Amino acid sequence: MADLADMQAKLKNLSDSYAAQLPEKIRQIEQAWSQLPPDEWDEEGFQTLHRMVHSLTGSGKTFGFALLSDVARKLEEHLKQIVWVKAAPDEAQRKRIHVLLSELRQVVSHRDTSTGDQA
Repeated sequence: MADLADMQAKLKNLSDSYAAQLPEKIRQIEQAWSQLPPDEWDEEGFQTLHRMVHSLTGSGKTFGFALLSDVARKLEEHLKQIVWVKAAPDEAQRKRIHVLLSELRQVVSHRDTSTGDQA
């Protein structure tokens, strides 16, 4: 039984460490987005942004943050469509990205103020 308790404590520490890094991860994603030109295609910039969000999608689920992962997945899918077309996003696409980034921030800030483990 001590091994199980030890393993649970280690997993909680990993989850807590991951949660502590989330505000910075979101800040980096927002910074990458803000650096993209609004009316020009920047393949490298969009690929980088897509990878960052993709990483958050996978890691969120891994560390038990299902809601974070779900919101990141929505943003990832939206970005994937833009990357596939290889064209600067139109106004509607840009607004959708802003909404999803806002949702990511809310999920992370809710996690900071809640007592639950889910973000």
